[in-house]
Amino acid sequence: MAEINHLNSRYYIEGLLAVLIFGITPLFIKEVSANAYTIGLVRLVIGSSFLFVMAKPSKLKNLNKSEWKALVFIGLLFGVHWITYFISIKLATPSMGILAVSSFGLHMIYLNWIIKGQKPKAMDLFTVLLAVTGIFFIVPEFTLKNNLTAGILIGLVSGLLFAGLPFLQQKHQSISSFSRAFGQYAFALPVFLLFTHKTNWTLSTTDWWYLIILGTLCTVVAHTLWLRATTMLEPTTTSLIFYLGTPIAMTCSYFFLDEPMGTSKVIGAGLIISANVLGVISRSRKRHKPSSSPNKD
Repeated sequence: MAEINHLNSRYYIEGLLAVLIFGITPLFIKEVSANAYTIGLVRLVIGSSFLFVMAKPSKLKNLNKSEWKALVFIGLLFGVHWITYFISIKLATPSMGILAVSSFGLHMIYLNWIIKGQKPKAMDLFTVLLAVTGIFFIVPEFTLKNNLTAGILIGLVSGLLFAGLPFLQQKHQSISSFSRAFGQYAFALPVFLLFTHKTNWTLSTTDWWYLIILGTLCTVVAHTLWLRATTMLEPTTTSLIFYLGTPIAMTCSYFFLDEPMGTSKVIGAGLIISANVLGVISRSRKRHKPSSSPNKD
């Protein structure tokens, strides 16, 4: 039991480190002059190249057909999540982009229902209402002509895709974490290659430094740590950890990008974060009810 607790603490710390990096990542995405498609291509090339070495070609050769199919699906899902996330940040702001993606905790309510048969309860519905109220505080006007609104809506879609990844990672945890990380990046590349004609390569030296940081620290390090954490910890735990990324991003945006933080925006962010936290706590309590059957991995 002590060994299990030690392992959980280790993965919890890895999750915290990943979220800390996630919180500062939108700053680099917003500041670099490269567009979303260019950013994604560079990060995925760096990530897949590095993880190919870490995963070891010999181990990749031993994967069977079904395992390769799993890696392809994980990669494609991750690719669509990423491209919508980057577009969301570019259209809105770093803090609003990560705030919208943080809705993945609410999306898990419906994914749990579909995948695991866990029907939403009254508390689940209440958290959805709370989050929607928070959006009303943040969005200036509900029209797609407004970049902030469009960015948030695209971010909500990205959050839904992001919510599906932990379920897939846990289902295929028999594949080593480095192999899954390699597949996640390598098979996300085709999604971005479809938009090669939209990439822009007229970049400054500073832009390239930003891209290198995004490719190494924010991709290889952060996402590999997060992949390991979401595989070994319960979704409710990783959801709570991830919500810390929103206040980190908002704080960084306020101090480094001079993003205004009006009262309505702070209240809206607080409501959405509260909705997510209440949701995962509610699911966590239901998961640990005495009447529920034990679930051992």
